[in-house]
Amino acid sequence: MRLSFALQNSKNKGLTVEFVRVSLFILILGVSVISALVQGSFVNWGVLGPFYGILTVALGLHIYWLASWEQTIEKPRVLFLGFVLDAFFISLLIFYFGVNQSLFLFLHLVNILLAGIACRGVGALTLALFTSIFFTLAALFSPEMKALNFFFLLVLNNIAFFSVAGLSGYLSEQLQTVGKELKKTGLSLRSAQELNQVLVNNIPSGMMSFTDSGEIVQANASAEAILEKSNLTQVNWSEIFPDIQMAEQTLYKGDVRYSLDPQQAAKILGMTISKVYSPELQAHLSIALFDDLTKVRQLEFAARQNEKLAAVGGLAAGIAHEIRNPLAGISGSIEMLTQTVNNDDDRKLMKIILREIDRLNNLITEFLDYSRPEVPPTDPVDLAPLLNEVLDAIKTDAKLRADIEQIREFDSNLVILGRRDKLKQVFLNIVLNSYQAMNEAKKPQLTVSASVEDKNLKVRIRDTGSGMSEATRKKMFEPFHTTKPKGTGLGLAVTHKILEGHGAQVFVESEQGVGTEFILTFPKAN
Repeated sequence: MRLSFALQNSKNKGLTVEFVRVSLFILILGVSVISALVQGSFVNWGVLGPFYGILTVALGLHIYWLASWEQTIEKPRVLFLGFVLDAFFISLLIFYFGVNQSLFLFLHLVNILLAGIACRGVGALTLALFTSIFFTLAALFSPEMKALNFFFLLVLNNIAFFSVAGLSGYLSEQLQTVGKELKKTGLSLRSAQELNQVLVNNIPSGMMSFTDSGEIVQANASAEAILEKSNLTQVNWSEIFPDIQMAEQTLYKGDVRYSLDPQQAAKILGMTISKVYSPELQAHLSIALFDDLTKVRQLEFAARQNEKLAAVGGLAAGIAHEIRNPLAGISGSIEMLTQTVNNDDDRKLMKIILREIDRLNNLITEFLDYSRPEVPPTDPVDLAPLLNEVLDAIKTDAKLRADIEQIREFDSNLVILGRRDKLKQVFLNIVLNSYQAMNEAKKPQLTVSASVEDKNLKVRIRDTGSGMSEATRKKMFEPFHTTKPKGTGLGLAVTHKILEGHGAQVFVESEQGVGTEFILTFPKAN
């Protein structure tokens, strides 16, 4: 019958088995040599000569196989032949020393066990058959006396050979099955880890994990793109987000302002942080997921402003019409009375009344201008010369600080469709507010930039003034809301109305004690 012996894990397992066999022979030879040297003249070399001869031959063969393991171990039949020769050599030892030498019987069992590990069940049972034949012949032809218990011991040892072969074969098969399952599980885990890594690296949201001390363990490519910062694992969390500390919190959710450069507008990040326990680090990890919601928040802010301004505009138009008619009657009556009054004090009082009526009329005119729908602009307007004109005009105003530094950064071809006089009013209102906010600034500076971004033109007007609180920023475009002692609260409301008519988006960044930045985005003229 043709036998097929397959090695488990091929070279590595075969090399390990061969190394164990060599070590075992070296151990037996070393112990016997030391024992002979200790006994000295009492050693019977006639008896030990064959013993050393057999061990030396067996050890030499195994050392040769071990030295040329790349050729021998790749051939399972050659490896199995070594087990058969070992069984033969061990049986020779039993022949010389008798069946009662339990050490050599133990070597037979170890040999069969190693064959089961290397050559699996078929190899172990085949070797048990060879071992049984060699052992039986050695026992029967040995000079030892053959009593009844001898034959009982012979049968018992043969049963032990096949029992160990069956057990080692079974264990070998089980180990192989477990090994395959572990390998399969390892491949599945590796595939899951690779898939997880691909998903983490390709999700559009930024993801970072960090310890309670702020050490960043992992950050994906989206996080680096959103934060505009590379090698995030070399930076501490507290350096990026100093206002968010997760050492004691278990969950955080909300908007976070982030700015890489204090001179630039801050981004608004929608942040969600949760805490999990990491068995690998034996510590808690915080996992942060965030998205750049700057444009979303700008659109939400613009939508809320438009809703409020539309409601106020309708109310203002109705009130203006209702007030203007009585004012016209009062004004006419006062003018007629001035012609009949001769008292100077009465005339003075009537002039005050007329002046206040004119002021109310102007205010109503502003209401009507605010509530009147804007006509869609059709004229091309270049923003660069218009902005330069506004900045030059504001610089000559004697009522404003003359030491404010102006920084102008304009791209070329800044053309939009608009109404030049209305746009001039917009920029003049914003720049004037910036100048007035810098009355107490130590280093007053106004930066006006205009650039082309895709199909839009973006104008940024940034000052280093007193800034605004969050509550003021939310109401700044509402009519009648003002922080100035003599202001009407209509300047920025009309400004927003004009920008809305030009299809522009308005967003304001402000921080108290730092300054304010207006960001205006216009559709570019085709």
